[in-house]
Amino acid sequence: MGTEGIRIGSVLGASVRLRPSWFVIAAVVTWAFEPSVSIRLPDLGRPTAYLVAAGFAALLLGSVFLHELAHAVTARRLGSPPTAIVLDLWGGHTAFSSELSSPGRSILVAAVGPATNAVLAVCGVAARALVPAGGIAELLLLALTLSNVFVAAFNALPGLPLDGGRVLEGVVWAARGVRADGTVAAGWTGRVVAAVVAGYAVGWPLLTGRSPQLYSTLWLVAIAALLWAGATQTIRVGRWRRRAPGVTARALLQPAGSLPGTATAADAVAYLRPAAAPWEADPPAADTGSGEDAGPGTPPGGVVVLDAEGRPVGFLDPDALAAVPVELLAEVPVLDVTRTLAEGAVLPDHLAGEDLVERMQRAPQDRYVVVDEAGTVAGVLAWRAVAEEVSGG
Repeated sequence: MGTEGIRIGSVLGASVRLRPSWFVIAAVVTWAFEPSVSIRLPDLGRPTAYLVAAGFAALLLGSVFLHELAHAVTARRLGSPPTAIVLDLWGGHTAFSSELSSPGRSILVAAVGPATNAVLAVCGVAARALVPAGGIAELLLLALTLSNVFVAAFNALPGLPLDGGRVLEGVVWAARGVRADGTVAAGWTGRVVAAVVAGYAVGWPLLTGRSPQLYSTLWLVAIAALLWAGATQTIRVGRWRRRAPGVTARALLQPAGSLPGTATAADAVAYLRPAAAPWEADPPAADTGSGEDAGPGTPPGGVVVLDAEGRPVGFLDPDALAAVPVELLAEVPVLDVTRTLAEGAVLPDHLAGEDLVERMQRAPQDRYVVVDEAGTVAGVLAWRAVAEEVSGG
């Protein structure tokens, strides 16, 4: 799960990020809710009605945040601190430092999300009694209450990636003693939920003699597509988990070279020559042209660039290196032709099984630098190599 987006704060040590896609849903909610505001409160005028509708979108964002915060607080208390709360087009998600270690804990963390929306709905009902009838406040509270009722009910459906699916996963996990079985089962029920949502979007209006409304139909079909994609990915993850125990980082490593960050582009060119490539017995002439494989002298895993303390900071970029004019090679720092490592792209070499797969899933990359206990580069691990191993490809 990615954690990119606009950082808007932090809570419980986790960054809170707002993805740009949220502004899309905010615009859609504002556009869709404005007619209701204008009908219920005709004296406001269109500009004010749009402002009220935008306020409802902001309140929905607050509900989503509280939903994710409930996950974060509960997981933290159960020993899995949150690392990020991300709010986006489809709601939000929370990333954790580690997977929950038991089905009971997983069920509890999942269940508090919909429960929070249910509590918000009850609070909305109570608050309506405290505000003037027929005003803006009552309208917003009514809309927020109904929205939280819907979110609580929908999220409780028993299919991944919904919270109810996570509960089902925990139940099957507890019954069979194998988490992967629960993941696959909840993934398949997630597909069923997606199919039902898509069928309802198109079929229900026709069965009731009404024409499907373009906005609601497209929105529900989009939700169904998202659920189907998430469920499919979940099934794949479950199957991976079944094979994961036999996968080790050390066994799948590719040899990698390394260069200090104080080196120059000229040093990199010299390093890539066959004479400096012990991983090849009798390599042909070097080639530092474009492409991922800079030449026969390039180690299979590429070249890792290190900082002053010997820690990996990036991969040497053969394309960028090839673009440096020959007369400038000695002047250009190697860091200028280095692709910086993303967060989570450095893994310890002792990782194996599900721990390895989970670490890679938390920070998806094409390849990872693997280091030993001393922090020395042991090699490079490709995502594809692990994927093929756990999928039997």
